[in-house]
Amino acid sequence: MNAVLNQLPDQNKIAQNTGKRLRIGFATIGQSPRIDVVPAILEALGKPVDTMEVGALDNMSQNEIKKLAPRKGEYIFATRMADGTQVTMGKSAAEKRLAEVLNRLDDENLDLIVALCAGTSLPALKKTLLIEPQRIVDGMTAAIAASCRRIGIVVPLAEQVALFHLDASLTAQISVTYASPYSGDRFFKAGQELIGCQVIFMHCMGYNAQMREKVIAGSGAPTVSAPELVASVLRQLIDRP
Repeated sequence: MNAVLNQLPDQNKIAQNTGKRLRIGFATIGQSPRIDVVPAILEALGKPVDTMEVGALDNMSQNEIKKLAPRKGEYIFATRMADGTQVTMGKSAAEKRLAEVLNRLDDENLDLIVALCAGTSLPALKKTLLIEPQRIVDGMTAAIAASCRRIGIVVPLAEQVALFHLDASLTAQISVTYASPYSGDRFFKAGQELIGCQVIFMHCMGYNAQMREKVIAGSGAPTVSAPELVASVLRQLIDRP
């Protein structure tokens, strides 16, 4: 497990006033550290925290990872390796390995644990509050879609488009397209494909603010990215003396 200490600039006074700093664990279905996601989340928190990162694919070889490929008809995940390359894996394997590393983090005396995936369904932990992006993103999607005629969804892979679904029953029309945060740059085109949607949700924790801006430029629609939404929730969860 990679333990990483993070402190935002000019925040020492806050740390002194609040005493012991909160400790947040981040677990990815890929490899840690997630330098493409975690620093942006920490910057959005507005106060220093200590962090620990762990990945479901840490210390695994390419041959071992290939064995986690999706079965026929199974939902597929895209994730990031430590060297920045993209790999794919099946939902069942991803959730199993992610649950294992989450249970390891549960024994680390953390204040919060964040799963860095917006498509997994996970059980609650025994000791630590678990933040599941899928529940946050899907809940917000359903809440806003209740007043929309058409919403757009951006997922990482073309193979995910036909398989994507929300647990909530929606009356709004859902249009789904894809753009990988780990390979290529399809965000403006994805936005163009969602022209006419009243709001767009980017359904992956690998997206960032620059990718969201390209989707907005292509679509002209207000757009919500999963990591920025989760960061706003975390900011309020850690806002305590």
